[in-house]
Amino acid sequence: MLKQVFEACGAMPPNLIITLMLLALFCAAAAVSYYGEKKRRPPVKSVSKRKRKKGVRTSAEANNCSAAGSAYLPVLDGLRAVCALLIFVFHDWQQTWLSAKFQIGGHILNLEPIQRYGYIAIDAFFVMSGFCLFYPTARSMFGECKKCTWKEFYIKRARRILPAYYLMLIILLIFPALSYTAYNVNSAADVAKHFGLHALFLHIYDPSAGGSVISTAWTLGIEAAFYAAFPFIDFVFRKKPAAVFAVMFAAAQALRLYTASAPNVGMYRMQNPLLYLDIFGAGMLSAYCVVYFRHKGAAGRDTRAALTIVSVLCLVCVYMYMLWMGSARIEGMDAQSYHRLLYRWIPAWLFALFIFSASYSAEKWQKFWGNRFFVFMSGISYSFYLWHQNIHIALRKAHIPPTPAEPVMSDRPAMVIFALLSISISIAAAVISTYAVEKPIVRYGYKGCAVRTAAAVKKLFKRG
Repeated sequence: MLKQVFEACGAMPPNLIITLMLLALFCAAAAVSYYGEKKRRPPVKSVSKRKRKKGVRTSAEANNCSAAGSAYLPVLDGLRAVCALLIFVFHDWQQTWLSAKFQIGGHILNLEPIQRYGYIAIDAFFVMSGFCLFYPTARSMFGECKKCTWKEFYIKRARRILPAYYLMLIILLIFPALSYTAYNVNSAADVAKHFGLHALFLHIYDPSAGGSVISTAWTLGIEAAFYAAFPFIDFVFRKKPAAVFAVMFAAAQALRLYTASAPNVGMYRMQNPLLYLDIFGAGMLSAYCVVYFRHKGAAGRDTRAALTIVSVLCLVCVYMYMLWMGSARIEGMDAQSYHRLLYRWIPAWLFALFIFSASYSAEKWQKFWGNRFFVFMSGISYSFYLWHQNIHIALRKAHIPPTPAEPVMSDRPAMVIFALLSISISIAAAVISTYAVEKPIVRYGYKGCAVRTAAAVKKLFKRG
């Protein structure tokens, strides 16, 4: 079976191979340029391992940090925003069949592969999750900040993830028409089972509950599993980042190959958190490299130029990977799922390299990724991701907009209205969820929000 899968996926296309070779060439050019610049810079006093473990920040480190800039990385906002929109575009294409082919003069710009295979942005989200989780640890290793306790870590995660998620579950429980409703709404036991599994992030372990309430929540189940294991992973990763990542990759890839050897791999088996272990690990390694590079001295103009080209080539390679994945054909089976089992590590490594290279790219390129629209979309991306597919389904169930066409996808004007309604309502729901629930709780905590809400209500009644 595995041999058949490899044959069906085909060899890596020449254009992708050439682009990867160019990518490697510019990575080497960036390294040569950086070390050439390093020789011309005054030496920076290194920090002993003992001081790193204690989180002690020396004056040399402080000066080096200030020269490198703040810990904020615009590329994370930009990539998060783009990925959220890519996933929306993919789910919208599933519902509308709107083609992203545009005629410009005598040429046709075909963006259909982005529509059809934009779901690989899920891997970018996992890479960014691993990056953001390990980034504070990496910074503490180099004395930039104090390492938070595991209690603080889980409190922060709970404040970030749970409020918007539980709010959505409550709304879907009250208004089941908005849910995916892959369960019996008239059975209290069935409702309790599906909502209970979702509330505990255990829905990915039940084939009938994977996306039964919130269709996109399967990724949260994988995230929750990684959060549970993160203290152990963090403990070993900080000791030997490269070696531990190699072990994570070997273990995850072996499991993916084993999974691919089975016929008719469905969504349930693709939700195994262990399949994504190295995807998170790629983000963790990228975070370590970003901080490590920061403490080796600021990159010069030539290095930044080379890294800018590297980041652009990473995106080009991701697009070519999408074309390669789309060419896979296995009769009677989901060829793209098998392709991802074999080669999922390729886009993950590209996304990780992109984050690193773009973090030290040319200033204008960084400003592009940190533009206001991307920052806004990044801020609401979590709730936007949660809501958008359920809103798609709810609009289809309600026959909005109404059309006599059969299938409805053949009515292009109606589908354009559908797409505009979907994204508008999704953004509105995300804004309300983010700014009315998520951000206040992240800032003030559950108790602080309760006190402020009670005070506001009391003040309102006094005015009345």
